[in-house]
Order: sequence, then structure tokens, then C-alpha cells
Amino acid sequence: MHNTVIKLLDEVKQLWMATDSLKAFTDWPDDLIASNSAPNPAPAAEKIMAWRPPENSETSPLVHTVQQAAFHVNWQFIYTEEEVGRHFLDNYAYFELIGPTGHFQSDQCCAFIGYWGPGLFYPAHHHASEELYFVLAGHALFESDGDGPATLGPAAHRFHASHQPHAMTTTDSAILTLVLWRGPDLTGLSQLVSADN
Repeated sequence: MHNTVIKLLDEVKQLWMATDSLKAFTDWPDDLIASNSAPNPAPAAEKIMAWRPPENSETSPLVHTVQQAAFHVNWQFIYTEEEVGRHFLDNYAYFELIGPTGHFQSDQCCAFIGYWGPGLFYPAHHHASEELYFVLAGHALFESDGDGPATLGPAAHRFHASHQPHAMTTTDSAILTLVLWRGPDLTGLSQLVSADN
């Protein structure tokens, strides 16, 4: 495992332990086992490395470490070009840092890093696990069934209940997020609402 990925875990833990919303959502896992997840490239990785968002005292240390680790993590894609389009796939990616299939395996929760470039619409989707989005850099409009829309920037968070449909739109800025999952089906994938109808 590359040393930047180990540093990334340390930075996530520091932020988690210092942030009430993250600590309240789920405890830091005590069953972590380092895995041999191979790096998997993503077109978005170069964009993440080149991005210079405004500094934020709370989140920028983790943002810089994500940039340093961008070519050493296992980026994943759960949607097809037919579902979301080529432009979306070229400007979006995420990886599982903590979780059943993460760089650090855990059965207690998941911690993902997700990136969406500017000018993207992430269609309404849902999943069994409860979710907390925590914004690290940039901003986006968050919309979810039963909750009012909100534009969130660094250090703001948004909770999604199990199977609560939610969507996100970026405009003039990309967004980088820490996403936590807890509860059932930590290995389940997000399902687009349109695909279910």
C-alpha cells in the first residue's frame, strides 16, 4: 500500500475525531485490516490533482492528501455510460477507503471519497445504508425527498436515510466529499431512481 493512502487514513481519522457530525453518525471502526487494493485509474484523478479550491482550515489538510493519493487509490464507477453519459463518467469517481471492500477493510461502516466536477447532475438515487455527506472542498446543490434543497460547501453535511432518494448538482465548482455509510448492506450499490421505474 502506498504511503499516501496510509496518510489518507490518518487524515480522515483526525477530521472524524474532531468533527461532531461525523462522530455522531458512527464510531471510528475498530476492526480495520489493510487490504491489497490495487490502484485503479480514473480520468477525474488528474482534475483532482490540478484543482486549487479555496483553503479551509478544517478540511484542506485532507483535501491535499486526497490529491497526493489520487493515482494510488482504487477508483470505482457504478454507473454505465448509458445511464449517466460519458461526460459524467469523465468527471466523477469515488473510492472506498474504509469498508468491506475498501483499502482498509471493515464490517462496521464505510468511508468513501467522492468527486464530481463542475456542471454535473447526479440523478436521484438511493441505497439501503444510511449516509452522511461531508463536504471537503467546493460546493453543490443537494436535493432529497422530504428535505429542502441546500447548497453546501466545506465542512457542511447532509444526512440521507435508508432508501431516501437524493440527487446533487454542481454548477461553477467541483465538489470533493467524504461519504460515510452505516447500517444494512454496506456492500450494496446505489440504484438510480429512474432505473427502478
